[in-house]
Amino acid sequence: MSLKNMLRGLENDSPAKQLIQFWDHDAETLKFWRASSNFIYLFERNGDRHFLRFIHEEDNTIENIQAELDFMLYLIAKDSPTVDPVRSKNGNWIETIRAADGERYYSVVFEQAKGMHLPLNRKTDQHVEEWGRSLASLHVLSESYPSTVASRGSWIDALTFVSSVLQRYPNEQGAQQELEQLRGQLSQLPNGAEHIGLIHYDFEADNIFYEAEESRYYAIDFDDSMIHWYAMDIASAITDLVEQEDDDTQRKIECFLAGYRSVKPLDERYVRLLPTFQRFADLYTFVRLLRSFENMNNPTSPDWAIQLKNKLLRACDRIRESFRPTVELRSVDQDNWYACTQLEVTDEQKNVFPVPTVFWLAESAYCGFTPLAMYINEQLFGLAVCAVDPDDGSHWIMAYMIDQKFQNKGLGRSGMEELIRYIKEEHACDKIVLGHRLENEQASNLYASLGFEEVDRSECEVIRELRFSK
Repeated sequence: MSLKNMLRGLENDSPAKQLIQFWDHDAETLKFWRASSNFIYLFERNGDRHFLRFIHEEDNTIENIQAELDFMLYLIAKDSPTVDPVRSKNGNWIETIRAADGERYYSVVFEQAKGMHLPLNRKTDQHVEEWGRSLASLHVLSESYPSTVASRGSWIDALTFVSSVLQRYPNEQGAQQELEQLRGQLSQLPNGAEHIGLIHYDFEADNIFYEAEESRYYAIDFDDSMIHWYAMDIASAITDLVEQEDDDTQRKIECFLAGYRSVKPLDERYVRLLPTFQRFADLYTFVRLLRSFENMNNPTSPDWAIQLKNKLLRACDRIRESFRPTVELRSVDQDNWYACTQLEVTDEQKNVFPVPTVFWLAESAYCGFTPLAMYINEQLFGLAVCAVDPDDGSHWIMAYMIDQKFQNKGLGRSGMEELIRYIKEEHACDKIVLGHRLENEQASNLYASLGFEEVDRSECEVIRELRFSK
């Protein structure tokens, strides 16, 4: 949900007060619960707790909401433990209002889910195993859900949405690269009914309620459901467990998978792909957050909205860090030296990097330099050459280049950051020095942003130093 729409939807609780009139309710019981992807209000009906959920038309469509409810009603008809939606006094599942500003809101009502909320830290191994079984049971029913009814969006639609938002953020190169990689990797996976179907997408601990008598979980919040690989649902469910690395947590993950396998087969390749599906979730979340605070630069916004925007910006920063490619530096040896000689800059860059890589390898061999091949995902993408000044012990980066096929993907910065880290850890120096041609503005901007300060300049070269404590 966009923050702009959140501000409008919460103003004086006006939409909620209009929408609740469509359902029977106990007077004076409506109260705000939370707002994130949707607005949620609590109310009572004959003393029983219910939830009013609504959303602005810019943030969802009535067709998408109906498709969500259709799936939930299918699950309920199959005796799958799912929270019950409630018809309005008009006999409708969804009601619509047009607010004073002319904007529409779509609303639904749900009963209180059966069972109790069981926090992750209170789940025993048995609870976790039953959690896995509950998700697998949902997936078995999803396999039989008629494809003609499943009009919810798919993973392809989600990535199309990601692409449309990123077009407004040309500087988010890491996210764009992540999008391209995920689209390619997912498109290679099998898509039969046993692999892919309508999933919950958010079957994590806060969205399920444990009913001890039947040893199963009731699910709420199907509003993110989409057609995806069932493994995506597993990755999303256990995200909080994966983020912990202790032995107890690892055992619980195994319990979850064992519970799942007791109901539905799970190919080991999908277990290996769980990190890939988590990357999908991170990218999707990142872009939804970007969209949420667009057009939110009004200085008169209430403090809570400004604080929430800042919180979301910090969340974006954390996810953005994960998009940075992991660079590996390797020695140049008999296995990769020839591949290094094939690295080339673009024709336009040859005036600022005129020396071919084979020259740097030869000079390294005879002058005591250290050439380092740079890799990402087992792909060679660049070369760096380092040397030690015998006079003052400073470390020089004699050459640094990214092959033309890998440029403009954030690898220049990531590679240099890894090279700096490598030099600092491997050598007890307090200074790294490098030079670049005057006209090489791209290199100048990169080095300056990493803290390299200009210390000398000639007619053709700028010398920069990065100093730090030993």
